[in-house]
Amino acid sequence: METENTLLDKISSIDALRNAWVQLNKENEDSRGLSGITIRDFSNSLESNLRQLSEDIKNGSFKFMPTRAAIIKKDNGKFRPLQIPEVRDRVVLKSLAILLEEELKDILSISEGVSYAYQKGKGVREAVLTMKSEFQNGGKVILKADIINFFEEVNKDKLLEQFVYPTISDKSVKYLINGAMNQKLKGLNRIKKEYRNLFKNAGIGIPQGNPLSPLLSNVYLTDFDSYLKDLGYSLIRYADDFIVIFNSEKQALEGYKKICTFLDERFKLKIHPLNEGNGKTQIINPQEKEVSFLSIRFDGINIYPSKDSLGILKGRIRSIVKKGELNNQMFDEIYGTIEKWIAIYSYLDIERYFKTVDSFLITQLVKKFGKKYYKTTKCKDLAQNRREKQYDKSKSSFWRNPNLKKILPNFIRRKK
Repeated sequence: METENTLLDKISSIDALRNAWVQLNKENEDSRGLSGITIRDFSNSLESNLRQLSEDIKNGSFKFMPTRAAIIKKDNGKFRPLQIPEVRDRVVLKSLAILLEEELKDILSISEGVSYAYQKGKGVREAVLTMKSEFQNGGKVILKADIINFFEEVNKDKLLEQFVYPTISDKSVKYLINGAMNQKLKGLNRIKKEYRNLFKNAGIGIPQGNPLSPLLSNVYLTDFDSYLKDLGYSLIRYADDFIVIFNSEKQALEGYKKICTFLDERFKLKIHPLNEGNGKTQIINPQEKEVSFLSIRFDGINIYPSKDSLGILKGRIRSIVKKGELNNQMFDEIYGTIEKWIAIYSYLDIERYFKTVDSFLITQLVKKFGKKYYKTTKCKDLAQNRREKQYDKSKSSFWRNPNLKKILPNFIRRKK
């Protein structure tokens, strides 16, 4: 009989499940599992659904349902295989992930300063700002690499038996963790035949699309992070993508060989060979050839969004103008879209794109409504407003961080 305050009690509480729901990615309300029940459907009866989940977990009747096979297009044009859980399962998985992040914090602390994915207070922004800072502190070249088929190749049993189960404070949630990592996959018949091979390792590694997988991927790679830190390397890792900053090409080649050997011997994992020619693994002097890391560009001095992100913004502006009427509502939607893009990339050198966006907006207006004078709000003013909001939002705003003063764009806050 379970005693009070076991891990199972904690994750099955209504408060824990509600907190998981709040933190769950719900941007696409039509997102669904195999049953067809969407996020919107689940939210319409949220409290009763949470109560039912809580009861099922507590009485031991809860079981994860099969996942739905899906694919999404990656930045390089290839496709990523996803195993989409039911919405009800996502809530439980998120509750489990929140609890395990606390339980495994000592292991995760090993990666402090080098791992930036899927952790509170960290992300792409922190990773690329660190890249710029580390390089400007004496770096000459950057080794850029990613682990081949990382999620599919993870040794799931080793992950759970070596890192997770011995660390957690009690084993009451072991059956849930095991169930989360072994959900059956269905719906492959709905995937085009040429993409079904992407799921050949389904059930072997850890499933992409599962809210628990990001946390467990970080746990699995703590030994890798520790090894490179002990070597004194400047590692910046975001899940299975990473860069290492070196003082010379010779040192980078030596580092590349050590990394390959360690990943193979410790995990049976590999990175793409340097001579493969697909750009997956490169040693680059960014002042001679810009580096692309996490879809952000770096030329050794400035960091800025890729032209692909600019193209997406222009596409959204074009769509709004095309379907809109010449009124305040249309302009509010346009400026909201531009400001959202600015908010995402405000810490980067986005000024280089402002004239292009301003000009593109006028061109689209002329194309739809004819030649006339259009008094539009410029990107520089939208950026100033957004950066001031970010600055004023909290005392811990990244704009207030004195360590970032020389790295961030030269934003001067207006006096209130």
